[in-house]
Amino acid sequence: MKYLSFIITLLATLTLSAQEVKLKKEIIYVSDTPTFSFTKKAMGNELCVYKLNTKEEIVTVIVDNNNTESKVDDSKKIVFTQQKTTIENKNFRSRTYEFLLSLLLEEKVIDLKGEINLDNLIRFKAKYDENNVNHTMMR
Repeated sequence: MKYLSFIITLLATLTLSAQEVKLKKEIIYVSDTPTFSFTKKAMGNELCVYKLNTKEEIVTVIVDNNNTESKVDDSKKIVFTQQKTTIENKNFRSRTYEFLLSLLLEEKVIDLKGEINLDNLIRFKAKYDENNVNHTMMR
């Protein structure tokens, strides 16, 4: 019984701390509050996130298909241009932009003002980056 109550408490805590992220008409809403601006490029395969109502880039998320038709080697890249940091992960390929932005907020890489915490970015990169330089198999 104690185990069950612990699980319920844990799930309630996680639910309360999770930020709901929605993309709508070039505005990113976090918990129904306009927080960031965005543009989609490359036929929707690239999402550039900016501080609200500016062109000051915070992060770019890119769908990387490795120029192949196979989806097996696809990944998503999260690029922090100003910090010269890229995080690439195959497990992110099926995740939505909303999920990835929510994860960055939850991990406190980005705050609601669009500021990047470098220590948390380094930790996030260590946690999620697969460091896959070459995804194609050699024959």
